[in-house]
Amino acid sequence: MNLRTRIVLSLVGSAVLLAAPAVYGARALRELQGIAQTIRTRDAAGSLALGRLQAALGEAENAQRVQLALRDEDARSRADAAVVRVNLRLRDLAAAGYARETEPAVQQWSILREALTVQQRYILAAELNRADSVQAQVVAPGFAAMDRLLEPIAQAIDRGGEESGRRAELVATRASTTALAALAFGLAAAVLLGVFLTRSLLGPIQELRGGMARVAGGDFDPSLQMPPDRPDEFGDLARSFGTMTTRLAELDRLKAEFMSVASHEIKTPLNVIKGYASLLHDGIYGSVSDEQQKALASVIGQTDHLTRLVKRLLDISRLEAGSGGMDFRAIEFPHWVSELAAGFEVLAHQSNANFAVEMDGPLPETIVGDPDRLAEVVGNLMSNAFKFTPPEGPIRLRVAAQPGEILLEVVDSGVGIPADKLPRIFEKFFQVDNEAQPRSAGSGLGLAIAREIVEGHGGTISASSEPGRGTTFRVVLPEQPPEAPAALQLRTNQATT
Repeated sequence: MNLRTRIVLSLVGSAVLLAAPAVYGARALRELQGIAQTIRTRDAAGSLALGRLQAALGEAENAQRVQLALRDEDARSRADAAVVRVNLRLRDLAAAGYARETEPAVQQWSILREALTVQQRYILAAELNRADSVQAQVVAPGFAAMDRLLEPIAQAIDRGGEESGRRAELVATRASTTALAALAFGLAAAVLLGVFLTRSLLGPIQELRGGMARVAGGDFDPSLQMPPDRPDEFGDLARSFGTMTTRLAELDRLKAEFMSVASHEIKTPLNVIKGYASLLHDGIYGSVSDEQQKALASVIGQTDHLTRLVKRLLDISRLEAGSGGMDFRAIEFPHWVSELAAGFEVLAHQSNANFAVEMDGPLPETIVGDPDRLAEVVGNLMSNAFKFTPPEGPIRLRVAAQPGEILLEVVDSGVGIPADKLPRIFEKFFQVDNEAQPRSAGSGLGLAIAREIVEGHGGTISASSEPGRGTTFRVVLPEQPPEAPAALQLRTNQATT
């Protein structure tokens, strides 16, 4: 499955999981709307019809009494109209959904209506005694019975409303509970999908980012935890990354070979130029004037400078190619430090610097390393310290022992290094150039060589600086470099113990 398909499926799955609660909520809302419609139509219509029926019965009863008292045509017409209205209201109540509940009232009204018809005939025939008898025995009890029969209908209407309310409450509770549960499940599933998608995306991206950082740091053979045979876009990137690093490694190897060959080929003509210039300067080929001697001395000096530069180029190219040829052997460490200090004291006297060696605690008698290369590292650092520290400024070489490690620090009180330049000082040919510290004469290779030598011993080199107050270079070396022969390490351990 490629990356695009994975992203699309994850997004669709998240959308479905989040939409499911909304769909269920919409269904519950429609059900609630149906209940509300029922309450609004059936129950409301029943209540209205019942109220109108009660009013019609009251009008009919009053009209009947008026007819009995007045016995005229107008009273009879009003009584007949009231009977018709009661018939209509009973039909309306049945049509509102309460036909079963209304049936006893319909039967009672049918009996009462027949009694009203009989009473009306007696009134028209002027048989008032009989009309009064019908009134007392049938009509009045009939209207009272109708009032009693309307009470169950009212109760049925109330029960319908209560039932609809309970149903609506049940639906709303179930909908809210189910919707919340579905929403929680959907959110959890969406989060899991998001985490899965994020890990499937960020993991390879972080791996490629780390690989690019290692390549930028000079490691052209970084190992990626991402297989190049992946069937997605990251597999394509891994294959492209592998091809790129292979070509970069080859270019770096060719560059190192070119620098080595070119530097070696330059040494011979430089030696010839220096030899002939020295012969001319010494008058072997005849006398030279003072101005010519100055010119020849300048040629010799520049030739020496180029020779040192060529030597440093050879060193850095061999070290980067892994063929620097570290000569690991046992070093009597206190004696080695004393010899270094003696050489720097002469240089300090010449530059009028306040130089001192500080030894913190007991030092191991023997360590393993290349004494000449390590002396070159300290020499490069001390040379920079003397170069950039003003006269009588303090310079310290601090030596200390840590468990399994040796700490060397060179501390000066010079102009310091700007913070934005500090990360680049170990790059080849890089030189700090600012108003406080003009670009000094040099190749810009000393610190790069120092870093390669220290790392060749399995150690680290770092620097901290505060402009205007000085710089501290810190070198941490293992007592037993991992690249040293095992037999040499064993002998050194026995000598130390």
